[in-house]
Amino acid sequence: MSLPTLYFSPKLTSCKAQLDTFLSTHGYAVEWLEVERIDDSPVSSITLLSENDLKATDWPLLASRKAIIIVEKWSMEASIEWIKRGAVNCFSDGDEHTVSWLISEISQFALARSGRTDDDVLQVIIDAIPVPLFFKDHLHIYRGCNTAFCQFIGFSREQIIGHSVYDVAPKHLADAYYEADCQLLAKGGTQYYEAEVRFADGSIHEIEFNKAVFTRSNGQALGQVGVMLDITERNQLMRQLDKATRTDPLTGAANRREFDLIIHDEYEQQKNSNTPLSLMTLDLDFFKQINDRFGHGGGDQALQLIAEWLQNQLRSTDKLFRVGGEEFYILMQDTDIQSALKIAENICKGMSINTFLIKQQEVRITLSIGVIELDPMIELEHALEMVDRALYDAKFNGRNCVCPVYPS
Repeated sequence: MSLPTLYFSPKLTSCKAQLDTFLSTHGYAVEWLEVERIDDSPVSSITLLSENDLKATDWPLLASRKAIIIVEKWSMEASIEWIKRGAVNCFSDGDEHTVSWLISEISQFALARSGRTDDDVLQVIIDAIPVPLFFKDHLHIYRGCNTAFCQFIGFSREQIIGHSVYDVAPKHLADAYYEADCQLLAKGGTQYYEAEVRFADGSIHEIEFNKAVFTRSNGQALGQVGVMLDITERNQLMRQLDKATRTDPLTGAANRREFDLIIHDEYEQQKNSNTPLSLMTLDLDFFKQINDRFGHGGGDQALQLIAEWLQNQLRSTDKLFRVGGEEFYILMQDTDIQSALKIAENICKGMSINTFLIKQQEVRITLSIGVIELDPMIELEHALEMVDRALYDAKFNGRNCVCPVYPS
């Protein structure tokens, strides 16, 4: 039969030697292994730790080990505080009571449960539930889960039960779970939230957690039970749908709905930052002739080519929108009216000399443009009306030109 293994931190080398002598005297042989950190010792192992070795970030791991804290000066208050954090006991260095506690634990080493118990029946019941389910104690240690939960995260029950969340998840994710658990236990009741979970194969999934606290009759929290739903595919579909509602399906440019959402945010930010923000309105000249000449299929092709050409003229801070049949907006961050006017004139000139190939025929298209620097002192709706009027002025002035707005 293998010997029970006791783990100890380097600061307890002399304490370990003394304990080993006492244990040998009473006929108990053990194997001692030194560990630099608490997470170097296996879950559920008896681990002797110096209080000076432990940081607050180690506390969540105490309850997943049979952690014995060795202190320089023992007090009832300090001992109770360590036990509340998850340690199984606390002794002063050299306290012979440590030996009797160790003997008690070692005596249980070879004992095994036999026969079916109420716990076994409960396990059969929760295994029949197809939704992943788990429960933890008040120290955030997994005390039970069903088969669906094991399959869900790709760990066996032995790899989960008795473990801290820090034993089964990367630290940045475990920190989020631990914080949510603390909030739930402190508040009581139920909790709902979404978080990322890394499966055993390394893949990240978006999970919906529904949790509830279970308590003693006096209301003291005993732990929590949780149910998990994988909503990765649902959320992906929702994001795709949201993107579709914000995107023009023909050209791939952002649409009028997206413009309405963005322009209000940008306008408010401009008020607080005092950085210039300009808007360009563009309308294709005589576009009906394109449709008449090439049909609506040719018109659609022209719009796609024009949107692509416009996108290639933009800076990384500019945003293109298709807001109507042949009408586009360009929103330009950190751009005053002089810079916006120069950009608009370059686009207008560049479009007029560019050749588009539509149904194997070369076509030239021109633009009429209005441009304005948005003023936070002017209502947004009024500013949009002014730049639209500037676009109509460009049309009236013969098209293929730019008309700026200079609000008084």
